[in-house]
Amino acid sequence: MQSDERTTAALARLTDSEKECLRRRLLPQTAKEMALDLGISPHAVEKRLKMARAKLGVSSSLAAARLLAGVEGYQMLVPHAPDLSGDDERGETEGAAAPHVGPGARTLPYQGFLMITILALLAFVAQDVPAADPDGPKMFDNGREITPRKVGMDEAGAYIREGFAQKDADHSGFLNGAEASTLEPRDRFRDQSLPPAPPRGAPDPAGERKWMDKLDHDHDGRVSVTEYVDYMMPWTLWTGVPADWHKRN
Repeated sequence: MQSDERTTAALARLTDSEKECLRRRLLPQTAKEMALDLGISPHAVEKRLKMARAKLGVSSSLAAARLLAGVEGYQMLVPHAPDLSGDDERGETEGAAAPHVGPGARTLPYQGFLMITILALLAFVAQDVPAADPDGPKMFDNGREITPRKVGMDEAGAYIREGFAQKDADHSGFLNGAEASTLEPRDRFRDQSLPPAPPRGAPDPAGERKWMDKLDHDHDGRVSVTEYVDYMMPWTLWTGVPADWHKRN
Protein backbone atom coordinates (compact mmCIF):
# COMPACT_ATOMS: atom_id res chain seq x y z
CA MET A 1 0.00 0.00 0.00
CA GLN A 2 2.80 2.41 0.86
CA SER A 3 4.50 1.64 -2.46
CA ASP A 4 1.20 2.24 -4.27
CA GLU A 5 0.64 5.56 -2.50
CA ARG A 6 4.18 6.74 -3.26
CA THR A 7 3.79 5.86 -6.94
CA THR A 8 0.41 7.60 -7.15
CA ALA A 9 1.89 10.70 -5.54
CA ALA A 10 4.90 10.57 -7.87
CA LEU A 11 2.67 10.40 -10.96
CA ALA A 12 0.73 13.40 -9.68
CA ARG A 13 3.98 15.40 -9.48
CA LEU A 14 4.73 14.96 -13.18
CA THR A 15 4.33 18.15 -15.21
CA ASP A 16 2.26 18.24 -18.40
CA SER A 17 5.44 18.55 -20.48
CA GLU A 18 7.00 15.53 -18.77
CA LYS A 19 3.85 13.50 -19.37
CA GLU A 20 3.81 14.51 -23.04
CA CYS A 21 7.36 13.24 -23.52
CA LEU A 22 6.57 9.98 -21.74
CA ARG A 23 3.51 9.41 -23.96
CA ARG A 24 5.62 9.97 -27.04
CA ARG A 25 8.17 7.47 -25.72
CA LEU A 26 5.63 4.72 -26.36
CA LEU A 27 5.23 5.56 -30.07
CA PRO A 28 8.27 5.19 -29.97
CA GLN A 29 10.00 8.44 -30.96
CA THR A 30 13.63 9.44 -30.70
CA ALA A 31 14.70 12.51 -28.75
CA LYS A 32 15.25 14.41 -32.00
CA GLU A 33 11.81 13.48 -33.32
CA MET A 34 10.18 14.62 -30.10
CA ALA A 35 12.11 17.85 -30.14
CA LEU A 36 10.98 18.60 -33.70
CA ASP A 37 7.34 17.86 -32.93
CA LEU A 38 7.34 19.88 -29.71
CA GLY A 39 9.42 22.78 -30.99
CA ILE A 40 12.10 22.42 -28.34
CA SER A 41 15.70 21.23 -28.21
CA PRO A 42 16.69 17.55 -27.77
CA HIS A 43 18.42 18.62 -24.57
CA ALA A 44 15.11 19.94 -23.22
CA VAL A 45 13.44 16.64 -24.06
CA GLU A 46 16.18 14.71 -22.30
CA LYS A 47 15.81 16.93 -19.25
CA ARG A 48 12.07 16.35 -19.09
CA LEU A 49 12.47 12.58 -19.30
CA LYS A 50 15.26 12.61 -16.74
CA MET A 51 13.05 14.53 -14.31
CA ALA A 52 10.17 12.10 -14.91
CA ARG A 53 12.41 9.10 -14.23
CA ALA A 54 13.69 10.69 -11.05
CA LYS A 55 10.19 11.46 -9.78
CA LEU A 56 8.96 7.93 -10.48
CA GLY A 57 12.12 6.25 -9.20
CA VAL A 58 12.76 4.15 -12.31
CA SER A 59 15.92 3.79 -14.36
CA SER A 60 14.48 4.04 -17.87
CA SER A 61 12.05 6.35 -19.61
CA LEU A 62 10.27 3.34 -21.10
CA ALA A 63 9.48 2.09 -17.61
CA ALA A 64 8.25 5.53 -16.60
CA ALA A 65 6.10 5.76 -19.73
CA ARG A 66 4.49 2.41 -18.95
CA LEU A 67 3.55 3.52 -15.46
CA LEU A 68 1.89 6.65 -16.84
CA ALA A 69 0.21 4.72 -19.66
CA GLY A 70 -1.28 2.22 -17.24
CA VAL A 71 -2.97 4.88 -15.15
CA GLU A 72 -4.05 7.06 -18.07
CA GLY A 73 -5.24 3.98 -19.95
CA TYR A 74 -7.79 3.40 -17.19
CA GLN A 75 -8.81 7.04 -17.08
CA MET A 76 -9.27 7.15 -20.84
CA LEU A 77 -11.20 3.88 -21.05
CA VAL A 78 -10.93 3.86 -24.81
CA PRO A 79 -9.08 1.41 -27.08
CA HIS A 80 -7.37 3.35 -27.97
CA ALA A 81 5.10 9.22 -26.84
CA PRO A 82 10.11 9.53 -26.58
CA ASP A 83 13.23 8.68 -24.26
CA LEU A 84 16.04 10.53 -23.74
CA SER A 85 17.86 9.26 -20.96
CA GLY A 86 21.23 8.73 -19.61
CA ASP A 87 20.64 5.10 -20.42
CA ASP A 88 20.98 4.29 -24.10
CA GLU A 89 17.52 4.44 -25.62
CA ARG A 90 18.47 1.97 -28.26
CA GLY A 91 19.40 -0.40 -25.50
CA GLU A 92 15.83 -0.46 -24.24
CA THR A 93 13.21 -2.69 -25.79
CA GLU A 94 11.62 -0.04 -27.98
CA GLY A 95 8.99 -2.31 -29.43
CA ALA A 96 7.91 -3.86 -26.14
CA ALA A 97 4.18 -3.86 -25.61
CA ALA A 98 2.61 -1.95 -22.77
CA PRO A 99 1.07 -4.04 -20.00
CA HIS A 100 -2.52 -5.16 -20.28
CA VAL A 101 -4.91 -4.58 -17.41
CA GLY A 102 -7.73 -7.09 -17.36
CA PRO A 103 -11.27 -5.74 -17.67
CA GLY A 104 -12.56 -7.51 -14.59
CA ALA A 105 -10.80 -5.00 -12.38
CA ARG A 106 -12.81 -2.18 -13.92
CA THR A 107 -15.84 -3.19 -11.87
CA LEU A 108 -13.96 -2.35 -8.66
CA PRO A 109 -14.10 1.11 -7.08
CA TYR A 110 -11.63 3.49 -8.68
CA GLN A 111 -9.18 3.61 -5.76
CA GLY A 112 -9.03 -0.17 -5.48
CA PHE A 113 -8.52 -0.52 -9.22
CA LEU A 114 -5.79 2.11 -9.22
CA MET A 115 -3.90 0.32 -6.46
CA ILE A 116 -4.06 -3.01 -8.28
CA THR A 117 -3.06 -1.37 -11.56
CA ILE A 118 0.00 0.36 -10.14
CA LEU A 119 1.18 -2.70 -8.22
CA ALA A 120 0.88 -4.78 -11.38
CA LEU A 121 2.72 -2.12 -13.37
CA LEU A 122 5.52 -1.98 -10.80
CA ALA A 123 6.02 -5.71 -11.12
CA PHE A 124 5.93 -5.42 -14.91
CA VAL A 125 8.43 -2.58 -15.00
CA ALA A 126 10.81 -4.51 -12.78
CA GLN A 127 11.12 -7.30 -15.32
CA ASP A 128 10.68 -5.01 -18.36
CA VAL A 129 8.92 -7.64 -20.42
CA PRO A 130 5.30 -7.93 -21.61
CA ALA A 131 2.97 -9.26 -18.93
CA ALA A 132 1.49 -12.67 -19.57
CA ASP A 133 -2.24 -12.71 -20.24
CA PRO A 134 -3.51 -16.25 -20.87
CA ASP A 135 -6.97 -15.04 -21.83
CA GLY A 136 -5.77 -12.33 -24.21
CA PRO A 137 -6.58 -8.60 -24.03
CA LYS A 138 -10.14 -7.38 -23.87
CA MET A 139 -11.97 -4.26 -24.98
CA PHE A 140 -15.42 -2.87 -24.27
CA ASP A 141 -17.81 -1.14 -26.65
CA ASN A 142 -20.98 0.28 -25.05
CA GLY A 143 -20.67 -2.26 -22.26
CA ARG A 144 -20.20 -5.18 -24.67
CA GLU A 145 -16.94 -7.08 -24.31
CA ILE A 146 -15.04 -7.58 -27.54
CA THR A 147 -11.73 -9.25 -28.27
CA PRO A 148 -9.12 -7.05 -29.98
CA ARG A 149 -6.26 -7.91 -32.27
CA LYS A 150 -2.86 -6.25 -32.34
CA VAL A 151 -2.01 -4.12 -35.38
CA GLY A 152 0.90 -2.10 -36.71
CA MET A 153 1.04 1.67 -37.05
CA ASP A 154 -0.51 1.67 -40.53
CA GLU A 155 -3.70 -0.12 -39.48
CA ALA A 156 -3.76 1.68 -36.13
CA GLY A 157 -3.63 5.02 -37.94
CA ALA A 158 -6.48 4.02 -40.24
CA TYR A 159 -8.59 2.89 -37.27
CA ILE A 160 -7.94 6.13 -35.38
CA ARG A 161 -8.75 8.31 -38.41
CA GLU A 162 -11.99 6.40 -38.90
CA GLY A 163 -12.92 7.13 -35.29
CA PHE A 164 -12.07 10.79 -35.81
CA ALA A 165 -14.40 10.98 -38.81
CA GLN A 166 -17.22 9.45 -36.79
CA LYS A 167 -16.79 12.04 -34.04
CA ASP A 168 -16.54 14.93 -36.53
CA ALA A 169 -20.32 15.36 -36.64
CA ASP A 170 -20.26 18.67 -38.52
CA HIS A 171 -17.67 17.38 -41.05
CA SER A 172 -15.45 20.39 -40.45
CA GLY A 173 -12.24 18.38 -40.47
CA PHE A 174 -11.68 19.27 -36.81
CA LEU A 175 -13.19 18.27 -33.48
CA ASN A 176 -14.72 20.98 -31.34
CA GLY A 177 -15.14 20.66 -27.59
CA ALA A 178 -18.50 18.95 -27.75
CA GLU A 179 -17.25 16.42 -30.29
CA ALA A 180 -14.09 15.72 -28.30
CA SER A 181 -16.12 15.20 -25.12
CA THR A 182 -17.73 12.10 -26.63
CA LEU A 183 -14.53 10.31 -25.64
CA GLU A 184 -15.55 10.59 -21.98
CA PRO A 185 -17.86 7.74 -20.89
CA ARG A 186 -21.12 8.71 -19.22
CA ASP A 187 -21.57 5.39 -17.44
CA ARG A 188 -19.72 3.68 -14.58
CA PHE A 189 -16.45 3.97 -16.49
CA ARG A 190 -16.50 7.78 -16.32
CA ASP A 191 -13.41 9.49 -14.87
CA GLN A 192 -14.40 9.79 -11.21
CA SER A 193 -12.41 13.00 -10.81
CA LEU A 194 -15.05 14.70 -13.01
CA PRO A 195 -18.52 15.85 -11.93
CA PRO A 196 -21.33 13.34 -12.49
CA ALA A 197 -22.18 12.78 -16.13
CA PRO A 198 -25.02 14.85 -17.55
CA PRO A 199 -27.81 13.04 -19.43
CA ARG A 200 -26.84 11.60 -22.78
CA GLY A 201 -27.16 14.21 -25.48
CA ALA A 202 -26.69 17.09 -23.04
CA PRO A 203 -23.47 19.16 -23.03
CA ASP A 204 -20.63 17.84 -20.87
CA PRO A 205 -18.49 20.91 -20.00
CA ALA A 206 -16.13 18.94 -17.73
CA GLY A 207 -15.61 16.32 -20.42
CA GLU A 208 -14.96 19.03 -22.99
CA ARG A 209 -12.28 20.67 -20.83
CA LYS A 210 -10.60 17.36 -20.07
CA TRP A 211 -10.36 16.16 -23.66
CA MET A 212 -9.51 19.49 -25.23
CA ASP A 213 -6.64 19.80 -22.73
CA LYS A 214 -5.42 16.36 -23.80
CA LEU A 215 -5.90 16.67 -27.55
CA ASP A 216 -5.55 20.35 -28.53
CA HIS A 217 -1.75 20.51 -28.50
CA ASP A 218 -1.47 23.86 -30.29
CA HIS A 219 -4.24 25.46 -28.19
CA ASP A 220 -6.18 26.80 -31.14
CA GLY A 221 -9.53 25.68 -29.75
CA ARG A 222 -9.97 22.71 -32.08
CA VAL A 223 -8.48 19.24 -32.60
CA SER A 224 -6.96 18.32 -35.95
CA VAL A 225 -6.65 14.81 -37.36
CA THR A 226 -2.90 14.95 -36.70
CA GLU A 227 -3.39 15.92 -33.06
CA TYR A 228 -5.96 13.17 -32.59
CA VAL A 229 -3.80 10.49 -34.19
CA ASP A 230 -0.70 11.58 -32.24
CA TYR A 231 -2.52 11.22 -28.95
CA MET A 232 -4.42 8.01 -29.70
CA MET A 233 -1.62 6.07 -31.40
CA PRO A 234 0.13 4.74 -28.26
CA TRP A 235 -3.13 3.48 -26.79
CA THR A 236 -4.27 1.83 -30.01
CA LEU A 237 -0.92 0.07 -30.42
CA TRP A 238 -1.26 -1.07 -26.81
CA THR A 239 -4.84 -2.36 -26.81
CA GLY A 240 -5.29 -3.21 -30.49
CA VAL A 241 -8.44 -2.80 -32.56
CA PRO A 242 -11.67 -4.84 -32.59
CA ALA A 243 -10.94 -8.25 -34.12
CA ASP A 244 -13.68 -7.82 -36.72
CA TRP A 245 -12.46 -4.37 -37.85
CA HIS A 246 -10.53 -4.24 -41.12
CA LYS A 247 -8.86 -1.37 -42.94
CA ARG A 248 -10.72 -0.15 -45.98
CA ASN A 249 -8.81 -0.14 -49.25
